[in-house]
Amino acid sequence: MPSRFSTAFIYVFVVAIVLVGVRDSASAQQCTINVFVQNVGNHRIWVRNEARGIEGSAVRTPLGGWRALRLGGWQPAGIPDSTGGPYFGLNKGQHIGDGYDTALACNMRRRFRVEFVCDAGPSKGSRFVRYYPSVDGWTPQLGVDNVTFQIGKKCN
Repeated sequence: MPSRFSTAFIYVFVVAIVLVGVRDSASAQQCTINVFVQNVGNHRIWVRNEARGIEGSAVRTPLGGWRALRLGGWQPAGIPDSTGGPYFGLNKGQHIGDGYDTALACNMRRRFRVEFVCDAGPSKGSRFVRYYPSVDGWTPQLGVDNVTFQIGKKCN
């Protein structure tokens, strides 16, 4: 039979955990980050909306692997891939985006990447990857609301 001291200790311990959880729950909540792509090149590009390993459009945290943006609901309304493949097209100057629902806390640092292929120009068929904020950087600890990729110049 537990003593009054041990019962009181357990009660205080549980209340403390609950209070800490309530205090941190706002920062630990999932959220939606708007991810935009803008074709700033002179030719149509195809954005790969899937991820396998180190390829495709995805997001990661410092302690995790890459997660496909589409797994967070990211489905921009670009030009459909006529082959039924994992791409959507963007014409010159087109700017589209969609929300990415985070799987982890909103305030986590993240790195985003978008893969695209040139449809025309001197780099036709070439594959490029852009990172946000950079290839080795992370978003701020407080998180971000919007991410914009300006892509396509390498196809000129």
